[in-house]
Amino acid sequence: MTHTLTSYTPRQQRGLRTTDRAVSPVALRQMATGEPEETARAELTDFVHLIPTPTPEQARGEARIFHALIAAYGRHRPTLTGGPFGIRHLTPRADELVVRIAPSQLDQWIDALAFREEGTGVAGLRWAGRLDGIALTLPGMTMVLADISETDWRAALGRRSADQSSLMPHWIPQFRREPEHIAAQDSELAGLADHLSATLRRIRLLDPLTRISGHVHLFTTRHHSALHLIEACEATPTVLPLWTSRSVPPALWPAVPIPAPGPADPRTAALDLLTEVEPDRATVCAAERPAARALCHIAGLRTDPVLLEAAEHVLDVAARVLADPDHTSVYAAGGWAGNCRTYPEGTVHGSDPCLPPGAEAVIDLAEADLQRLGRHVSSQPSDASLADLASAGQEELVHLLDWALAAATRPANSLNWIRDTDGTLQHTQPLADREGTLTLTATTTGVYRVSLHTRGLGDLADEDDTVEWEREAAPSQSAAVLLAEHAAIEAAVCLPFQREHHKQRLLLPAAVSDEPTIRSVIAGADYVLGFFTFASILGHLHERADIAHGAAEGHWRTDGPATLTALISDWCGLPSPHPGEAANTTTVDSPAYLRHLAAHRAALDPFVTRYLAASDSLAGVRTFEERHLAGLAALRTTDLSALALTEVRPVGERLLRLIQSMPQDPAQLTAWYESTATRP
Repeated sequence: MTHTLTSYTPRQQRGLRTTDRAVSPVALRQMATGEPEETARAELTDFVHLIPTPTPEQARGEARIFHALIAAYGRHRPTLTGGPFGIRHLTPRADELVVRIAPSQLDQWIDALAFREEGTGVAGLRWAGRLDGIALTLPGMTMVLADISETDWRAALGRRSADQSSLMPHWIPQFRREPEHIAAQDSELAGLADHLSATLRRIRLLDPLTRISGHVHLFTTRHHSALHLIEACEATPTVLPLWTSRSVPPALWPAVPIPAPGPADPRTAALDLLTEVEPDRATVCAAERPAARALCHIAGLRTDPVLLEAAEHVLDVAARVLADPDHTSVYAAGGWAGNCRTYPEGTVHGSDPCLPPGAEAVIDLAEADLQRLGRHVSSQPSDASLADLASAGQEELVHLLDWALAAATRPANSLNWIRDTDGTLQHTQPLADREGTLTLTATTTGVYRVSLHTRGLGDLADEDDTVEWEREAAPSQSAAVLLAEHAAIEAAVCLPFQREHHKQRLLLPAAVSDEPTIRSVIAGADYVLGFFTFASILGHLHERADIAHGAAEGHWRTDGPATLTALISDWCGLPSPHPGEAANTTTVDSPAYLRHLAAHRAALDPFVTRYLAASDSLAGVRTFEERHLAGLAALRTTDLSALALTEVRPVGERLLRLIQSMPQDPAQLTAWYESTATRP
């Protein structure tokens, strides 16, 4: 177990205090909407939910608009668009959504929303001027673009090209085939509309996820006929909803309708899963309390009386959670197995598990009962305190609740698993949009693997042409099936994000313009090597590399990295060119090398680029000191303020002072960085 029963998991505690009472409802709402405090406080008067639940028609309309924005914006930097999808902040209400976008994004929004015959945009969307902005309407839905005058709106419409003239004022009736297009778009998003709307209403939850790569990246994908929303802001796709991946308090979770078949029965689900995956074990569990026995086995626990009592209690709580509209988000995005994939800490995408809804109820037992359970399962010394034993009991109850919810929210369209002679289960399916096969395995010991077998990936040519997306241990074979099925949703779209381990090159390089610039490469990069990081390793590199070749002789040779650039790229996990590629014999500021970096979504900041280009331009074998002096001279003869303009991200005076103070003697680099970079 990696979490404790505080009000927030470790991931939540970054920036939040440890009790619900310490974080006001206003602050929680602002975290999701980005609203000013005054607005959030006024909106929460007589509130039922921190984020109001929209009417079904409102949710469908918001989903169609958000889906169009996702398609139009694609992967983008919110620092360049004034916020994710250009949204500064928004105010959600039951019957409307008020959105404040950056003025510079008005044209982009119009282009995204205007419907075209090929299916892009939002069919049937109309607009009307209001005192508070422009109202965008669909049947039963209103979205207000706040503080945009009708004059500005009409001017923006006039700037659009003639083939984008389908965004009509409210008095224009529906025209021929428009109802058909509206129905097609509603049908496309069936099953995902509530999730899309809920994500839009909590759009600022994306903010912390953009701090690594700097990008917002959402897209939709189909897996086994179901449409899923994927978030890849950290350059790793995950289907986990924002509220789960960020472990936000349940008060911020969306309340949506109970699934059409009705609330799931966790007892039936646990027994059905065990019967399907481990029929021999299901027979053993058919004795007294069969559902409790099944749940204990799925969670990897013994079936002692104390644990069976705990499992019965957990199943009761799980049944109440699954029937509560406030917690139906546990059904979303492939089910609660996604949260269980975060065990142990950091296993999936570096996130911590979110406390399941019902956690407070499931631990609401007498202290003596918690201590008895804790003593039964705890690995702590025999003289452990009663408080530690009670805490261990609480953790075990939450652990069981996680697995009860995971089993009950398994998607109905489960996969076709084939059993090998040794009991291992395997499922294979073709990839939907490219040549290759997705393979899932779940062993009898609980290890699951998710692999992609594909052809035509040059960087895997010398291997077995297989990408292993995920391999982890689960507490049982039944649990392994749940986790593998959930991981498969992400694995089916992982190839454009996957890197080979040796040189950190993308298996499927990105499309690149013929003339990339340092600025455009930085704007599209998953990872940018900044000067602070570069400076922190330069002294250590001097201690390990006495000499280095010039770029003309090849950054990467048959015996490994040869230039200063290649050594630093290898150290920092940046993609390196192969021998024979044009980028392998050019400096980092050349078009060929910039195209290489852009193709693999990596970048060097302008100051690192200037230093390394000058260092590597010295021909032949040179000492580290010679190359350092060349790089330092290039920086000292450059207008650093002008160079900063080629950077997409903000450049502070502290960075410029660091560069200006860099010593000539390489032996002083480590001490210089440690003394200078840590100053305020």
